[in-house]
Amino acid sequence: MLNSNEFKENERRNTEQRRVIIKRWAAYVRAHDDKVWSRQQNRLIDSQLQSANEMAATGDTDPIRFVTAQDRLHDR
Repeated sequence: MLNSNEFKENERRNTEQRRVIIKRWAAYVRAHDDKVWSRQQNRLIDSQLQSANEMAATGDTDPIRFVTAQDRLHDR
């Protein structure tokens, strides 16, 4: 278990890593055509939904939550 100083340092490091990733993604989005990065995002999201549906089919998770999330994405 982490002590409070270790926890704070770990939290600070995680926050910094997230900021770096967000800045990198923002730079990528600005530098590339919308169709390119949105197509990439769609592939990522679709693969995540496929994995979730496969997990649901094997009983590893609740299928209702994933169907609901998938429906929300397709309604956009």
